[in-house]
Amino acid sequence: MEELVPSSHNLEVPLVNRVEYTLLDIDEDEHMSLMTDGGDTREDLKLPGGHDEADKLADQIREGFEAGKELVVTILQSMGIEQASAVKEINS
Repeated sequence: MEELVPSSHNLEVPLVNRVEYTLLDIDEDEHMSLMTDGGDTREDLKLPGGHDEADKLADQIREGFEAGKELVVTILQSMGIEQASAVKEINS
C-alpha cells in the first residue's frame, strides 16, 4: 500500500514481524505445534481461516503435514495479531 502525506504531517505505520517455525503437529482443534530454531515450542496458533486464501493455505499445510513432509510455516505478527501467511517444504 502506498500513502502520500505532506512532510509536515506524521504518519503511523504498523510494524510487521516475520518469523519462521518448523511445524511439529496439528491437533484435532486445528492448533499447530511449532518449533523455533532455538528449540522452543508454541501451540497457541490455529491454522489460518476466514477467507479463501487463508483456507487454501490451511489445506496446503494440512496436506503437507499428512503426507509426512517437513514444513516451515511463516507467521506474520502485527498489531497484536499473528497468523500463518506461507508454508514451504524443507529440502533435506
